[in-house]
Amino acid sequence: MDLPKVTAHGRSDIGRVRTGNEDALLIGRTVFAVADGMGGHLGGEVASATALGPLGPLDGQHFPDTDAALAALTAAATAANTEVSRRAGADPDLAGMGTTLTALHVDGRDAHIVHVGDSRAYLLRGDRLVQLTDDHTLVQALIDQGRITREQVATHPHRSVITRAIGVASDVETDTCHLTLHDGDRLLLCSDGLTGVVDDVSIARTVRDLAPAAAVEALIDAANAAGGPDNITVVIIAVEGGQDPDLTVPLPTVVRIRTDDLAGESTNWADRSSDLGGRVIVPAGTARASGQGMRPAARRERILGGTFDRVALKLVVAAVTGVLLVTGIGLGARVILDRAYLVGVADDEIVIFRGFDLQLGPLDLKRVHERPGITLEQIRPELRPVYEAGRPAADLGDARRIVRNIPLLEVTPAEGQD
Repeated sequence: MDLPKVTAHGRSDIGRVRTGNEDALLIGRTVFAVADGMGGHLGGEVASATALGPLGPLDGQHFPDTDAALAALTAAATAANTEVSRRAGADPDLAGMGTTLTALHVDGRDAHIVHVGDSRAYLLRGDRLVQLTDDHTLVQALIDQGRITREQVATHPHRSVITRAIGVASDVETDTCHLTLHDGDRLLLCSDGLTGVVDDVSIARTVRDLAPAAAVEALIDAANAAGGPDNITVVIIAVEGGQDPDLTVPLPTVVRIRTDDLAGESTNWADRSSDLGGRVIVPAGTARASGQGMRPAARRERILGGTFDRVALKLVVAAVTGVLLVTGIGLGARVILDRAYLVGVADDEIVIFRGFDLQLGPLDLKRVHERPGITLEQIRPELRPVYEAGRPAADLGDARRIVRNIPLLEVTPAEGQD
């Protein structure tokens, strides 16, 4: 099979405001990645650099099929989460650190992506720029709910709040994606230091019209010209030559995976389709390629509530805003919202909720995660109000421990039975 040549160019820039660079990038032979660290100057740098480490062994590897490749990328993200979390717990100076991670593995004509956070992966095919990854942010969740428009994001007070990151909890939920590459494709990985200030139309035009190395520099210059409020990292991967595959090949499928699923508790991973036409910008000018094979635009189906995205709203509204303002961190700060669990009551049954026990308008920011099979009637009457009010848990293991230790009423044999 005639395979394409893949080349990559990238650079990370401190920007115009920050005093240090918490971004990191990886450019290998077949593995490319961007990570945007959080947790202070030292913590952010350590988190982003640490997260890239487990990806190194995948560079140059060939996988027998898509499932194997995505499993390897997911395992690398899981290992990154474990290591960042371990280092944060072992060193007080690194406490609370975390990072985004968006990584790409190219194997012939197959491209595989793993993603956590709000760094992005894009595909430019012809004139069409497609955002391949979903932002794990509060504002994206609000957009998906139809509560705000994309135009309102730039001025939204919680635009810097992310709902998922590497290293902030014992497990991490990842998105994965597969697509088949065509001759002339350009793949872009970038931190939000670019996308936060440069619009998609400008990004598309720059990546389309310039050679990859020049496009990297032009995008960084554009972000700095817009104020450079954050670190800026850009990686562009060019696909050239080879025989194009059948243009009717299936479009990417995005899969969300929880690492507690990987531990064996559930293999029922939630699949959702991603249409390459779903997020398309057609910049002005003549197309370099026809873009044949791209299906018509179709909105991605994403509902706030199927994953941890919906958990974010409560803590944000009830606590984060006040903390940011009181401490003077300001709205430009990056906020990581950790997973939260709560033991409470639903339908007269003890349940483990995932989320925060707060209400935002019609949105209840908790959902039932597990039903241990204990009814309220089985609990001693004087203790029932404790669980009806809800008992917060440090993590899922702590929630299960609370449930195991609930004092239950003694069950006596029914009359006439031994």
